[in-house]
Amino acid sequence: MDILLIIYNIGLFILFTVVTTLGIITYLQQKRPFFLTIAFLFVFLIINNILIYLTEQIPWFSDGFDQIFMTTPSPKTILLVAHSIFLVLILDAALQAKIQTWQYLLIIVQTTVLLFVPMLPNHAFKVWIFYFTSEIVRFALATYGLYVLKNIEQEDQAKPRPHIDIQISQLNLFKKLLIITIIMTVVITLEDTIVIFFHDSYALDQVHMTNRSISEDILAFIYAGIAIIYLAKDLIKPTFVGTLVKEECAVENTSISQKQEFGYTYNMTSREIEVLMLLLENKSNLEISNELFISMGTVKSHIHNIFIKLDVTRRQDVQKLYFDYHITS
Repeated sequence: MDILLIIYNIGLFILFTVVTTLGIITYLQQKRPFFLTIAFLFVFLIINNILIYLTEQIPWFSDGFDQIFMTTPSPKTILLVAHSIFLVLILDAALQAKIQTWQYLLIIVQTTVLLFVPMLPNHAFKVWIFYFTSEIVRFALATYGLYVLKNIEQEDQAKPRPHIDIQISQLNLFKKLLIITIIMTVVITLEDTIVIFFHDSYALDQVHMTNRSISEDILAFIYAGIAIIYLAKDLIKPTFVGTLVKEECAVENTSISQKQEFGYTYNMTSREIEVLMLLLENKSNLEISNELFISMGTVKSHIHNIFIKLDVTRRQDVQKLYFDYHITS
């Protein structure tokens, strides 16, 4: 049994390390904080798994860790709050949205609860509310993500796209991931409830806790697998996307404008490319909003993302960068 546990933990460590490494490499290549955030998320998952493994293998460490948890659970508090912060950053980056005020408040409430929980009497409810608070945060973020995706789908249906949307599969995958997150969050809560109230012991002289959640490990496996697929594709995409697009167009006997190819080269979404093409035509924000049937706020958000991906600060810089790209192509 110990051998299987060792192999299991080594597998988790390798898997999370691969995701972390891919995230750092992709960040160094593209300079987008989104990839670094993914890397940091899995660094904290590695640390969390190491702590759990130590409680499973070293009795004196387990006893000390459980006793500290019941009085000042600072290691777990830091890990859980950091995990929630990274989820917020990753979610909003994937949705191309700014961090909302309610998300700040959500993290503040979570942190406050985790800091005051140790003051409660030693009881199963004390441990349950500690973990349940974090599950509420994850459930709320996933639900919000689905709500935003629904609005994006409705917005995109308002105007047919003039070209194939290469992001459709990614959006569908992200939607499924959010649904899985909601389902697994419910499963994790059920597992925690059973283990905390019917298995663990919280007597003053003998605290025994099960620190590993199998359901949470399964969700981490899913996150890691999808992250590897996404990062591996994104790692090679900026280098070869132009060539691939040209080859696909040649095979299908179709054409793609150089402006679109320029957008794909900088890893822009289809909607960002639509905005980019109008920017290159010197259209104002209002004109872009009217032509694409999207709000002014959405236009500004897309332009902000375009500026980030092109590493520019002004519309004139976009024009100049495209001119240089056009001359060298």
